[in-house]
Amino acid sequence: MSGRLIITPYNPEQELGCAITQMSDLRTGFNLAPCATLSILRKQNNTITLDDAFWSFTPAWMKQLDQAPYILRADKLESSPMYKESFLQHRCILPVTGYYLWVALSRGKHPFAVRRQHNRPFFLAGLWTRYPVAPGRFYDTFGLISVAPDPWLARLTDRIPLKLSAEQAQEWLDSNTKEKRLKVLLQADDNELECYPVSTLVNDPANQSAQVTSPVADRLKRG
Repeated sequence: MSGRLIITPYNPEQELGCAITQMSDLRTGFNLAPCATLSILRKQNNTITLDDAFWSFTPAWMKQLDQAPYILRADKLESSPMYKESFLQHRCILPVTGYYLWVALSRGKHPFAVRRQHNRPFFLAGLWTRYPVAPGRFYDTFGLISVAPDPWLARLTDRIPLKLSAEQAQEWLDSNTKEKRLKVLLQADDNELECYPVSTLVNDPANQSAQVTSPVADRLKRG
């Protein structure tokens, strides 16, 4: 499962196809790791906003903050008290241009970048929650949702982030979307995705140069 993201500059409003109120600038990077502050899109008071949030899902009651998950399994969202409220009321999406997977090969694990053709942006589904730090003070946190991959990506991994099209992303953010429809959206859709091996530079999150994303072999495409 992915623990690193690629987010390069682009216009989320244009990609989503509707108005967005930017409460902060889009946070970008070539090798973004959990526990970073990133940009999420969410809908509040009928307005979609771009906000900062900490990548580590941290409910208000959590005591061991280092145990806060950054990946949330789709099959736990309805049954787990930890996620149920956010699944129904606090959904978000993360605008990205790719993510990384580490694939077990004969000589150990090797990193792959997963991207759309021409490195076009897409959306990953998540949940957000709010963690209080003092009276009247809080910070927002989020986790990305993981699902079982389509067969072609299943050759590389058993879990991937849940990718949404622009239309699906709007449904995901809409508070009026019924739970039955939300379950339908929790299905892997790997159309348009490609992947390629990258160098082990990505293993160190301190490496943030564009070189981290460069392919070291040909891209693998859906068959």
